[in-house]
Amino acid sequence: MANLLKERYDALVEKWVALSDERRERLLGDFVADYVYNSEKIENEELTFATVSQIIKGDAVRDYTGDVQVLVETRNLKISWDLARARLAEDPCLSEELIQEAHGLVTMGTYKEKLLLAGERPGAFKLENYVGGPARVGIPAVEVPHAVGVLADDVNTELEAGGRHLTIAAYLHARLSEIHPFADGNGRTARLLMNGVLLAMGMPPIVIRAQDHGAYHAGLDVFHLEGDLSPFRRFLRNETLLTWEGLLD
Repeated sequence: MANLLKERYDALVEKWVALSDERRERLLGDFVADYVYNSEKIENEELTFATVSQIIKGDAVRDYTGDVQVLVETRNLKISWDLARARLAEDPCLSEELIQEAHGLVTMGTYKEKLLLAGERPGAFKLENYVGGPARVGIPAVEVPHAVGVLADDVNTELEAGGRHLTIAAYLHARLSEIHPFADGNGRTARLLMNGVLLAMGMPPIVIRAQDHGAYHAGLDVFHLEGDLSPFRRFLRNETLLTWEGLLD
């Protein structure tokens, strides 16, 4: 079963690589709304695809009566997507500064009063020992800068070596989630940077579907608890197929 999944994934990647630049850009233009919707939907169930489409296409919404913060977070995901694509395409190199900059855009204007009063800021590493996710992961705040620097170095070493594309992206996401370097917005930042690195390596980006959040967190938890990346990598292969299979022919 695992071999069949890998074969299907490898075949899809071959099709992706063979696309013309123009065709790939058109597909990525359609991808953005799906990515933004699902990445935010994991955090906010009230979001609708129609609302996301309005923000992506016209930077405005009509007849919306929900939480305004959801709209801000959604727009932030679009802005941060543009940044990650441009920066990593120009220089496919991860850095502590880029991770902070990406987080700053993802969470711009969304930190709640309690966090702000505690001195926490978008784009800055956490000051307190916050944890998150079903496994309640997160290292002490004092250890975050070093851990993020080591993570960036590890990813860059693999990027320079080439190969193992999905493994690199999966590890970046899983380890960044495990470090939990920010007071809020860690999941959205991890999903953004994972996709930015995939695109920088010439690979198809991934929509992690909101309805698959249980399997998503289960794969991350196996990595957090056992150090085994394989279940999360298999999950990402499957989500890639669900994102693109049938669209590249």
